[in-house]
Amino acid sequence: MKRILVLTSFIFGLVLSPVTWAQPSHVVMLLWRGTTDAERGFMDYLKSQRDVRFTLLNANGDKASLQQNIAQLTQLKPDLVYSFGTTITLALLGTHFAPSEFTQQKIAPVVFSVVTDPVGSQLTEKLDQGHELFTGVTHIVPLSTQLNTINMLGDINRIGVIFNPLESNSSLVTENMVEMGAQYKKSIFSYSLSVVDGKPDPNSVAHIAKLMKKHRIQMAYLPPDSFIITQGKSVIEQLHQAGIPTFSATETPIRDHQALLGVVGRYYSVGQFAGFKAEQILSKRYQPTEIAIEGLSQYSYIVNLSAAESLDYYPPISVLKIAEVIGK
Repeated sequence: MKRILVLTSFIFGLVLSPVTWAQPSHVVMLLWRGTTDAERGFMDYLKSQRDVRFTLLNANGDKASLQQNIAQLTQLKPDLVYSFGTTITLALLGTHFAPSEFTQQKIAPVVFSVVTDPVGSQLTEKLDQGHELFTGVTHIVPLSTQLNTINMLGDINRIGVIFNPLESNSSLVTENMVEMGAQYKKSIFSYSLSVVDGKPDPNSVAHIAKLMKKHRIQMAYLPPDSFIITQGKSVIEQLHQAGIPTFSATETPIRDHQALLGVVGRYYSVGQFAGFKAEQILSKRYQPTEIAIEGLSQYSYIVNLSAAESLDYYPPISVLKIAEVIGK
C-alpha cells in the first residue's frame, strides 16, 4: 500500500507542477524607444502568470535597425513576439491587404500594444476580432472623448495639432482631428514638423509655436507620436512660452514634460492587457484569431497643476473633479 501511495503522490505532483519541468516561454520584444511603462506592464503580468524569458530588441527610433531586429526573429525562434506601436507593428506584419513576409511565413504569434488606430492604419479591417497570427491592444482614447473633454474647458474654439509626418499614426490622428472639427464646432489646424535627412527637425518647433500664436491658437494638441513624446520637454516648453496650453493624447507628456492636461489610456495598463492576451496564447487556451483586438475600457483624466500655474490657466472645477491632479 505504501508503494502505491508514494507512486500516486509522485504522479499527482507531476500533474500539478508542469512549470518545474517545462521550458520557459521565449518572448521577443520589438521596441522603438526603449522600455516604456507598456513593456513594464506586459512583462510584470506575464511573469506573474508563467515561467518566461524575454529578449528585448530596441530599434532606438531607427527604421534600419528595426528591419535588422525583425530579420533576427527567424533565428531567435520565439514562442511569441511583442511589438510596440504602429511603426513597428506595420513593419513586422504589413497590412491586411499586403501582409509581410513574417506574416505569410507564420513565424510566431504576435501581440502588439500602443497602436493608435489598427483599422485606420490598415493592420486589420475591423476591431473586436483577432487575426490568424496576431492580436493586440490599442491605447488611444476615442477622439470624440478627447474633443468632448476639450469642450468641458469652456471657450476653446481654435486648436492646433503639431505632428510628425513620418509617423503614420500621428498623421492619421491629425487628419481625423481636422475632419471632426466642424462636428464639434472647432477650427482645427495642422502643423507638420519639418523633415531633415529623413528625420523630424526639432528646430521646426519654434517656428510652429510662432505660427500658432499668429493664428490665435487657443490650445495645442499633442497626438500619440514617438518624436513628440521623446522630445516632449522642448516641444511643450516652446508652446507654453508662446502662451499656448497643451492637451496630450498620451500620458508621458503630462507626467514628465509638463503638458497641461489630457485624457489617456495608461501605458502600464495597456501593457498588462497585452500581457493577458499573450498569456492566453502561450497557454494554448486560445488562438490569436479568437482574441479580440481592443482598447481599455477605462481612461484617466490627468491635469498638471504646475503647468497650469506657469500658464496662469486653470481647468474648470468640472474637469478637476474627475481628474488625477499632479504637480503643485
